[in-house]
Amino acid sequence: MTVDRVVNGIARGVFVFLYLPIVAVIVYSFNAAGTNTRFEGLTLQWYVELFQDAALMQTLQTSAIVAVITATVATIIGIMFALGIARYRGRGRASLLALIALPLIVPEIVLGVALLSVFSTTRIPLGIGTLVLGHLIVSLPLATLVLMSSAVMLDPSLPEAATDLGCTPWQTFTRVYFPLLRPAVVAAWLLSFTTSFSNIVMSTFLSGVGSTTLPLKIYSSLKTGLTPTINALGALLILLTLVIVLLVGVTQMRRILVESRG
Repeated sequence: MTVDRVVNGIARGVFVFLYLPIVAVIVYSFNAAGTNTRFEGLTLQWYVELFQDAALMQTLQTSAIVAVITATVATIIGIMFALGIARYRGRGRASLLALIALPLIVPEIVLGVALLSVFSTTRIPLGIGTLVLGHLIVSLPLATLVLMSSAVMLDPSLPEAATDLGCTPWQTFTRVYFPLLRPAVVAAWLLSFTTSFSNIVMSTFLSGVGSTTLPLKIYSSLKTGLTPTINALGALLILLTLVIVLLVGVTQMRRILVESRG
């Protein structure tokens, strides 16, 4: 009984530690005081100022564009990698898997410096394109590993069965593979999007004039002090994340219930 109480206490402490910053961001987004050191009542002023801050909205738009492009490209390439590796049983398979996971092992700051050197040598201007390429290096291995965990569980005879039923290679992918991989595709896309949207190391080296991302904007504001509008933006992002998680969870539960009834 004592051990159970200790374990329960540790678990509750971990949950408090994890979610206390989230609660603090939401609470202080309604703080009437212009600082996070004291609370002086409730107000919606910071939400109004948030949407009036053109510079902050521009960085948010840049981060969203880069994250959407990165997540989409990483997921598409990840599907190709995952299906190819799942069906390949020859020599070098382990080495290929190691090469895919290598960017996750190498420190991101090293990758950022290396990419900056390449772009500087080739005189490629820094901007959204270089940001997408840099974020792909980090997001692509994650998307591939998520998709590969589902791809290796597929029946290897599916292509032959689909061909016998008259499916073309494209129909085999769209009507057989993709429906089976859909949960993993959604997970890989969301993981890649989150990784890109919150990335700051690659963005520090690869962002150019007019392509500052939201994490860089927030980090640079630490020198002058965080404004309450940052808390308002954080609260909205948390709300959006909860909505997406709930929608994905409800969709998955409906699919599981339908399959179980069938």
